[in-house]
Amino acid sequence: MTVVDDPQLESAFGAVLADGQERTLGDLAQVADLQGEDWDRMYYFRVPLLMSEVNRILDTSGLVWKDLPAVGAEGMIVFMSEGRVVYAVVDRAPALALSGFATADSVVRADTSGGLERVGVEAKGR
Repeated sequence: MTVVDDPQLESAFGAVLADGQERTLGDLAQVADLQGEDWDRMYYFRVPLLMSEVNRILDTSGLVWKDLPAVGAEGMIVFMSEGRVVYAVVDRAPALALSGFATADSVVRADTSGGLERVGVEAKGR
């Protein structure tokens, strides 16, 4: 699975932080280049990343990740469908905050707690 840049998705998350308007993850994901793929869960991983740890959390044993984000990135956004990775994106800015996974109806809002500017994504499970 190759991790790609998606400036449109980055801009959609950035707009939430800039204007303070809540949106659903499904609304934001409409701008992502998912190439017609449906998705049911989104996960977020902060850098530094270990391929083995990503595969353990996603239950994708043996999946080879290309271009995992490192220096200059905040993390990686992964969209999945029925346990299969369909899209993986480098998160450069703003940073996202998500513990567990999110779904299309998860609320996305600006999160400035602790003096950090990031975008909070409502978790639906672990």
